Amino acid sequence: MSQSSPPDAEYRSPSEAERARASSLRRRTVIAAGSGNALEFYDFAVFASLTPVISQLFFPSGDPLAAILSTFALYGVGFIMRPAGAILFGWLADRRGRKISLAFAVLLMGLTTVLIGIMPTYPQAGILAPVLLCVARLLQGLSVGGEFGTSASFLVEHAPRHRRGLYGSFAFFSSTLGSVIGTVVVLIMTVSMSSDALNSWGWRLPFLLSFPLLAIGLYLRFRIAESPEFEEIKAENARAKSPLRTLFTQHWRAFLTVIGICVGFSIASATLQAFVLTYIRTVTGMPAVPALSTVVIATTVGIFLVLVFGHLADRYSRRSILVFACVLTVALPVPSLLIIGLGGFVPALVGQLILWIPVAAFGGAIPVLFAELFPARVRASGFGIGYGFGSALFAGTAPFVATLLIERTGSSVSPAWYMMAAGAITLVVVIVAVNGQRPQARETGQLAEGVA
Repeated sequence: MSQSSPPDAEYRSPSEAERARASSLRRRTVIAAGSGNALEFYDFAVFASLTPVISQLFFPSGDPLAAILSTFALYGVGFIMRPAGAILFGWLADRRGRKISLAFAVLLMGLTTVLIGIMPTYPQAGILAPVLLCVARLLQGLSVGGEFGTSASFLVEHAPRHRRGLYGSFAFFSSTLGSVIGTVVVLIMTVSMSSDALNSWGWRLPFLLSFPLLAIGLYLRFRIAESPEFEEIKAENARAKSPLRTLFTQHWRAFLTVIGICVGFSIASATLQAFVLTYIRTVTGMPAVPALSTVVIATTVGIFLVLVFGHLADRYSRRSILVFACVLTVALPVPSLLIIGLGGFVPALVGQLILWIPVAAFGGAIPVLFAELFPARVRASGFGIGYGFGSALFAGTAPFVATLLIERTGSSVSPAWYMMAAGAITLVVVIVAVNGQRPQARETGQLAEGVA
């Protein structure tokens, strides 16, 4: 007589345990990838928020506008190295694994951020001070260039297929969360310190506080599992021998699509996150504390909108969300800046919230779309290099161009024209190059027309 079958529970338990392990792995993946993103963009927010202080300490000038322009130019220096970082860390991720690339990227960013906190200023070291600051920003740009594309690809590759948009949106969510944390730290310093204390030594503290984030990020990233898709191509010996050559010979259309979409996204995002605070303070004359408070509130709302649009990118086509983002990027900048120009806490907050709608829509849909434009064997390189070039060309220069437009035209709403033109260009790219089919029904790496 055959043995009786074991109870059903004995069969269900392994399945439930596997699901629990998979869920735990995905949570750790999101946290590990997010911690690094937060660290990367924490510094950029601190640097942008402390622009008036840094401009005087490292670029002394009798003309405050010249000092701010110099600092924004240096802000852009951090973006110059993004393509180089994407090439270096993208190669590492596509050849050796996403995990090791992410660990090295967060280590480089953490160390250079701490170095900014201890380096001498112009009165202490003369011309050496801005030179050292420039070198640190270049190294940070190298790190960021390798971080975002790899971490977003890593998140998408770990996600269930029907939730790739939501998982990918955590890349932008966590990076912007880092910006919120950086802005909050600067706000606390501004409230709790006198101007003299902030200008003499207090400005260093936000940079030094990045060390705990570095330690946490490294610990988490060394504990996570490698991407399943990378493990698969590694097992099949299908890794690209030269990811860069494969990218530009076989997937150049997807690469150009990424850059075209970055035009609208990068200019709108950088103007909102790196320029608007200075705009509020200089155009409306709002004091630092209420101005920073509006930025913190608006950005906090904005990052949760990113997750909403990431979820919507799973329900609808990626192109639908991007078209929505482009249309609003064309329609909303002028009303937003006009409202901010009215002066006062509420108009400043409302104006920023208006601009956050298209930026959040971009941030929710772009990570999964960019990841799906490329096959796994060149995904980190394709995503990272395309995004790196787009960020260097458009995000890094956006605050400088916005400030220059106001100076040359005399119009406080002139930065809106730049955002509107960028949104229109990206709208054309999305309509022409990205299909509207639901991506779950297609093979990864075939979401752009002409991409094999």
